[in-house]
Amino acid sequence: MVKTAIFILFIAISFSIFGCKEKPKKDEGVQVPKKTAKVERGTIYLEVSATGAVKPQVGASIKVGARISGKVEKLFVRQGDFVKAGQLIAIIEHEDLKRQVERYQYDYKQALSQLEKVKVTYPERILSRKKSIQALEAEFSQIEREFKRLENLFKDGLISKTDLERMERDKLVKIHQIESAKAELKALEEEYTKELERAKAQVESARRQVEEAKVRLNYAFVYSPINGFVSEVTTQQGETVVAGLNAPTFITVIDLSRLEIHCYIDETDIGKIKTGLSATFKVDSFPDKVFQAQVRTIYPGAIIKNNVVFYDTVLDILTPYENYLRPEMTAQVTIIADKKEGVLLVPSGAVKIDPQGNHYVMIKKGDKWEKRLVKVGWEARGKTEIKEGLSEGEVVGVW
Repeated sequence: MVKTAIFILFIAISFSIFGCKEKPKKDEGVQVPKKTAKVERGTIYLEVSATGAVKPQVGASIKVGARISGKVEKLFVRQGDFVKAGQLIAIIEHEDLKRQVERYQYDYKQALSQLEKVKVTYPERILSRKKSIQALEAEFSQIEREFKRLENLFKDGLISKTDLERMERDKLVKIHQIESAKAELKALEEEYTKELERAKAQVESARRQVEEAKVRLNYAFVYSPINGFVSEVTTQQGETVVAGLNAPTFITVIDLSRLEIHCYIDETDIGKIKTGLSATFKVDSFPDKVFQAQVRTIYPGAIIKNNVVFYDTVLDILTPYENYLRPEMTAQVTIIADKKEGVLLVPSGAVKIDPQGNHYVMIKKGDKWEKRLVKVGWEARGKTEIKEGLSEGEVVGVW
C-alpha cells in the first residue's frame, strides 16, 4: 500500500513538471467591447426632461360652499361619490327664508291690487270730468247764441242794456267755469300719471323683493356646479355653518376628465421650449404606459427652489387618460424641443471619453480594434450623433 501511494505521488509530480505547459496570459491592457454596431443614418431628437405633476385644469376642481348661515339639515354625498352638475348636495335650515318669501309675495299682491285700483279709479274720474267740461261747453254755446240774439234785440231797442249786460256776465262766468274745469282735468291727468308710475314702481319693488327672497331661499339648497368625483367632505350633517367673507366649504368636486400636466423647466432649458411642441410623460402608477402631450403655455413667473430657477410649463394631455391619471401624480416629462434628420448615429454606449476629455470610439479593423477620436452632437434615446470621425457603415464597439 505504501509503495503504491509513493508511486502515484511520483507520477503526479512528474506530470506537473514535465507534462504541462503554462497557458499564455491575456493582455490585460486591451479591453474588448461586449458587442458591435454599425454607424447608421437616422433622426435624433433634442429632448428636455423635467419632473412635473398632474393637475386639474382651471375650473375642474371646485370647492362647493354655502352662501347663507345655518344648520346643515341634510348632506347627501360622501367622499368618493360621483356627482353630476346640478345634483343636490346639501340642505341648510330655511324656515325663516320661506316665511320671508311668503311675506314679500303678500306685499307683491297688495301692490298689484293697488295698481289695478289706480288704473280703474282715475280713468273713471277723468272721464267724468271730461263729461262735465262738455256740459259746460254746451251751456256756453247756448249762452253765446242767446247773447247774440239779445244783442240784435238791443240794437232794435226791444230790450234794455241791463238785460244784455246780465247775459254777457253769464257768458264770462261760464268761460271761467270751463277754464277751471279744464285746469282740474289737467291736474287730475297729471296726478293719474304720477300715481300710475308710483304704483308700478311699488309693484316692481315688491317683485324684486320676492325674487331676492327666493334667491336667498335657494341658497339653502347646495348643488354641484360640475360633473366630477367628491374628493373631500369638510362639513358634516348637523353642523352649523356661518357664511362670511369666505363661504364655508361642504365638499370639493374634481372633474377627472379635465386634467393637465404642470412641469418645471430649468432656466438653462427654457429657451428651447415653445408652445405647440410635442411631449411624452410617464407616471409611477403605470410605468409601462407612455402618454402623449403638447406644450400649451409657459407661465412668465419664475419658481425658485434651492437657488435654482424653474418655469412652470403647462401641457395638454392628448392620450385618453380617464381611469389612469389622478391629480398630484408625479409625471416624468420629456419634451421634444427639436430634431435632426439624416445624421450619423451610434449607440451611446459606443462613445467613451479619454483622460484628456476627448470623445472616442473603438473601430473594428479585421480582428483588431482601433481607437478613433470623434466629434459628437446630440444624445437622446440611447443614440449619439457623430459629427466628425466616422463614416456610414463602419463597425464600432459598444460597451
